[in-house]
Amino acid sequence: MFEPLAVVLFWVPLGVIFYHWVIFPALLWIWAKLFPRKYHFEKRDEPLRVSVVMAVYNEEAIIAEKMKNILAMEYPADYLEILIGSDNSTDRTDEIIRSFNDPRVRLIHYDEQSGKTVVQNRLLEIATGDVVLCTDADSLLTPEALKLMVEKFLDPRVGVVNPKYRRVNEDGSPAESFYDLWESKVKELEGKIGAMVGCNAYANMVRRSLATPIPDDTILDDFILGIRPFRFGYDVVCEPRALVVTRAESETVEYRRKSRISSGNLQALLRCYDLLSPKYGRKAWVYFSHKVIRMMVPFLLLAMLIGAGLHFRYPFFAVLFGLQLLAYATIPLLFVVPRRWRKLLIIQYYLYLNIGLVIGYWRYLFRRERFWKKTPRTAPPPELS
Repeated sequence: MFEPLAVVLFWVPLGVIFYHWVIFPALLWIWAKLFPRKYHFEKRDEPLRVSVVMAVYNEEAIIAEKMKNILAMEYPADYLEILIGSDNSTDRTDEIIRSFNDPRVRLIHYDEQSGKTVVQNRLLEIATGDVVLCTDADSLLTPEALKLMVEKFLDPRVGVVNPKYRRVNEDGSPAESFYDLWESKVKELEGKIGAMVGCNAYANMVRRSLATPIPDDTILDDFILGIRPFRFGYDVVCEPRALVVTRAESETVEYRRKSRISSGNLQALLRCYDLLSPKYGRKAWVYFSHKVIRMMVPFLLLAMLIGAGLHFRYPFFAVLFGLQLLAYATIPLLFVVPRRWRKLLIIQYYLYLNIGLVIGYWRYLFRRERFWKKTPRTAPPPELS
């Protein structure tokens, strides 16, 4: 059971996966308890100026709720500008935005569709705020969230602030809801030591001096904007008192979303591999433990399957090999059983999404796509509670 091949193909991959899901969060918790990041706030005579930046494309089903949400933020109106770039929207998106007729809002319609990153880059170039909040149309912030996030920037070493996020939907994937609990808590712990990676696009606030345009073909703009400040010695933190809420989707939609994210993670790794250097200390450790190992998991799972199969003569591995085959074979149940029973299919969902990660790598390497592939939106974001 512990011959070299079994160790390499089964026990080591299992150990790495266990480290990612259990040991890494535990170490984060210990670090955050013993050595939390200390804030050193500077006094200001007036509030920081905020630029809210949002790229939209055919969002008529949800844009009204988003506009109401932004305009209801508890922040001085004279220090808030809202820049919205419409990527050649062909529905009523622009009309609905204009109907709010608020002087803080500036809508720019681009006649040629260029993709989210290009539109956002154009908005970043004209933003005048001290900090920039990049946000998506399908997410809602609690009224006090903007003010709470801005306060963190009174510490001059803070480069990026993310709120706590929650995704809800009674018709969404129950397994994804479980993953969100883990992900949200891990990001909060990372933020407590100033090394949060994987900033979300729902509400990503960046110091204006660091929010320079990124390559137009960037897939995960939020991730790149959130991790680049590491190079300049800035910290990336979380404000758990601020909350952004968006919608969880079905297994099929989440599969497509995860596949796109995996393409973006591969792209980001190829462009930001230098951030894994030991000179970045805890930030390099967090990036590797959270993101890089996560990218490796599909191949670790494959190694475990092969390792168990090659050692089938041992009853222990024979059982594990059979269980793994059974789990893969029952993935289609995700699409036919009622939602309440899908809670029992967390393992199948995990395997399904890891297949999606491999598809995402393939698409990035061999099928470059030009425009954003957003999640279909037919209903407003869930109500804040």
